[in-house]
Amino acid sequence: MRNHLLLFIAVGTFMLSGCNKPANKPSPDEKAPAPAAVNSEVPNNLKIEFSGTENFTIKNPKLKVSLYGVDEMLADAPATLITEKDYEQTSVPFTIDLPVPKDAESKINPKPAGPAKYYVNVSWDSDGNGKAGEKGDIFIDYDKQFPNVKLNNEIQKVYLKVLK
Repeated sequence: MRNHLLLFIAVGTFMLSGCNKPANKPSPDEKAPAPAAVNSEVPNNLKIEFSGTENFTIKNPKLKVSLYGVDEMLADAPATLITEKDYEQTSVPFTIDLPVPKDAESKINPKPAGPAKYYVNVSWDSDGNGKAGEKGDIFIDYDKQFPNVKLNNEIQKVYLKVLK
């Protein structure tokens, strides 16, 4: 037992002695490496690919895509509209670029205490009867996947279906 204790003390002393080494500083002739840039900015556009497995009949090509944000930690907090834009599409699948403000998270009310969560919504009177979101219109397929998106440079996928 005494040998184990001595070994433990020796290893601890050896490890601590390594912490006291002076830092390697560049000589005056060398330049210090530049610190890695941290990019916390939101991209200017959110790339969203809309797709579906059904045959889509589109009589009215005008649709509106909206981006909402909410505090991920608040279960009952209402989502805040960040931005929305009108588009025209005559077929599915399609990809859009939704402009996102750089201060997207600061627009969320109540202010997020933790990470923010974002999702998109589509309002589309695709059957042309004058009312969006009713039977026969193209809508987000929530059964397949909730339309959560991340504000990064990756293409986000959102699934669509015809409301029955």
